Amino acid sequence: MNQEKALTPQNLQDEVLRKIGRNLLIFQQIEGLLKMILGNSQVQGYARELAFKQEQRINGMQKDMLGQLMQRYFDEILSTPDDELQGPHDLAEPWLSCSIKITGDVAFAESQIQAFEIVREERNQLVHHFLPYWHPDSPENLILASDNLDKQREKILPVWEHLRSVAETMRQARQTLAGYMASNEFGQQLELLWLQQSSLIQLFCDIAMQTGSSDGWTCLAQAGKLVHMQLTDDVVRMKATYGHHSFKKLLIASNLFEIWDKALPHGGSRTFYRIRKP
Repeated sequence: MNQEKALTPQNLQDEVLRKIGRNLLIFQQIEGLLKMILGNSQVQGYARELAFKQEQRINGMQKDMLGQLMQRYFDEILSTPDDELQGPHDLAEPWLSCSIKITGDVAFAESQIQAFEIVREERNQLVHHFLPYWHPDSPENLILASDNLDKQREKILPVWEHLRSVAETMRQARQTLAGYMASNEFGQQLELLWLQQSSLIQLFCDIAMQTGSSDGWTCLAQAGKLVHMQLTDDVVRMKATYGHHSFKKLLIASNLFEIWDKALPHGGSRTFYRIRKP
């Protein structure tokens, strides 16, 4: 009795409609996961503008179709670019770059492309071409439609599961990164890197390599004169920018140099520096 009731035309119609909704929801979840992953997979810029640039990136892809999102996923996540993200040549302040990649062999990449192509085809089939298969007065056709919807679900689930896994990995990585970025260690490392990449420190490196003695030592006073001439504005802002009012303290803080105060015969000393060996 219950089996006969379950196979009534109305119940079959309800079951097919339920499965249509179920599959459409999976397609929407796949699209949503792609937007979330792509929106957070690549960001670069000065520290103060990162949040704004990420918001722009996320908003910029909200109207992208599923096929466009898939292509971006292949290009930005699954592919290895010829050029890494590059920052500006003249840094005015701390600049950060972060990107997420999934690497694998050729077989892995091809399998992902095939799986995503199946999703695209199945979505188009359901959204644009299902109506000719809708025969609500035919139990046989309703049963066939129900079976096909189940088969469709099985075809698209691997991509849904893959994207969920990627999204969860990204969530955990971002949580870990956020904790590290909130730590004193990160702040110290960022300040150190910022100082080491500064125009002042880079110029001191260049001077040491070009004018240093055979053992690498360079007179700091002489190097300082050259730095004053070439980077006058940077020298004027040195205390405000890096917190150091003397070249000696600046070089010590960079942790890139050895410092030697050579005693002079008639008293006093002269400071020399050389690039620290790796």
